[in-house]
Amino acid sequence: MRARGRRLTVAAVAAFVIAGIVVVGHQSSLARRSADFTINYSAALLIREGRPQAIYQRDQLGPLMLRLSDHAIDPRLPFDAPLALALPWVPLTFLPLELAFHVWQIVTLGLLLLALMLMARWLPLGHRALPLAIAALLAFPASWALFSEGQSSGLLLLGAVLLLGAWRHDRWWMAAAGALLLGLKPQYLPAYLILLGAQRQWRTLAAALMGAVAAGLSPLLAGGVNGLLAMVWSALEAGQGVVRYNDSLIGTVSPLLPGRIPTFLGFGLWALALAALALAAFRWRAHAIGLAALATTVAILFSPHALPYDTVLLAVPAWLSFVLHRMKAIPTPASVWLAVAFAVVVDLGSPFVSLAPVVLLAGLIWYGRAYLRRAQDRPTAIAA
Repeated sequence: MRARGRRLTVAAVAAFVIAGIVVVGHQSSLARRSADFTINYSAALLIREGRPQAIYQRDQLGPLMLRLSDHAIDPRLPFDAPLALALPWVPLTFLPLELAFHVWQIVTLGLLLLALMLMARWLPLGHRALPLAIAALLAFPASWALFSEGQSSGLLLLGAVLLLGAWRHDRWWMAAAGALLLGLKPQYLPAYLILLGAQRQWRTLAAALMGAVAAGLSPLLAGGVNGLLAMVWSALEAGQGVVRYNDSLIGTVSPLLPGRIPTFLGFGLWALALAALALAAFRWRAHAIGLAALATTVAILFSPHALPYDTVLLAVPAWLSFVLHRMKAIPTPASVWLAVAFAVVVDLGSPFVSLAPVVLLAGLIWYGRAYLRRAQDRPTAIAA
């Protein structure tokens, strides 16, 4: 990157960091009490009180959320995730709601930093890369949404990075831990499992599947099979309600389609994308870094449900794209990630259609073509 372009990039990142500090720092008490954190906190409190079966029952969860938030939150909002997702919140329930919210923000910051430190260790980019990556991730508007909502995406990012480490070093315990965390929102997991399978890391893949199953079956602790079914129906109903606000590709097309068609289309696109990814991964597995960048982008881009704060998972393909740039496999990807960041800002304002997926898809096509052209010219140097 030329010196002028580098200065402009640094200035843009600094501006995003300042904007994020202003957005999160000026969040009102009402906004904190009405955030998604209250849902998870309430579910965790029910678990601590020995009533895990109530976390999927709106007639019990809703009134509790109203009481804890001082009537700031919509009591119809469901807890629609595996029971395991609420467990990290259980210790926080000994604190008042807003204090617990701030503690979770600090925990989230630690999770993001740990994820980047692990990537810097397993896929080094140079001594200056980590500070720049930390600034870029904190500048990314998805991080603003994450800190504002008190969501679990920091856990997801750490899980994704652990799976990347398992894929890189064939460590079964990393795979189990990573899949347990990323399996809290399982729609992002299959792309990472495909990477493990393509490398024929069968023991590591089996460990990842066991971790994912442990997360996925945790609702059995909330009333057995009825608890599991209650979680599934809550997730489907919630997904149908917010499908147009997704920051995956279905969020771009769903406002143009009637009824439940966006839901079916979202799952259909997801299945087709994963099938194509599996075919590519097993056919061109020598291009490991390139395939990993593709898979971790597809995990978000074609997900049937990806809200803005979950797009912090793009930190993984962003890091991998700079690894590819260092290998001279693609031009510098800084411009496309800045464009995605600007698009996410627009999407946070709830436009008619989501713009970030379009920008991300365009960037994927552009850099994919560049990668293939250079791979034809220098196949041995780029394949890794």
